Amino acid sequence: MIVEDNLEEPGYAKIVLVKTFWVKDGSVFVYDVEPHDMYLGGFYLATFDNLSDEQPYGIGPSIEDALQSATEQWNKYAGADDEADEENPFEEALNQLKGGE
Repeated sequence: MIVEDNLEEPGYAKIVLVKTFWVKDGSVFVYDVEPHDMYLGGFYLATFDNLSDEQPYGIGPSIEDALQSATEQWNKYAGADDEADEENPFEEALNQLKGGE
C-alpha cells in the first residue's frame, strides 16, 4: 500500500517573543507561535537560553502551560547532561509569572 502526502503547499508560522524571564544561569523565553496555511492551531513555546545556546523545552496553549510543560521536560531530561546540577529555570519563570520572587 502506498500512502501519498496530500500537502498542497508548505505552511509557515509567525513566531513572536512575548515574555522574557531573567533566571539564574540565563533566560527563559516564551514565544507565541501562530501557524498559517496549516491544520495546526496556535501555541506557546518555552525555551531556555544558557548564554551559549537556546533550546526548546515546552509547548502549551497558554504561557503558563508552556512553562509547566517545559518544567516537566527539564526535570525528565536535565539529568542526562551537565544541566542536572542547575536549578530548573522554568520553575523560576513560573514563580515569576505567578507573582513570586
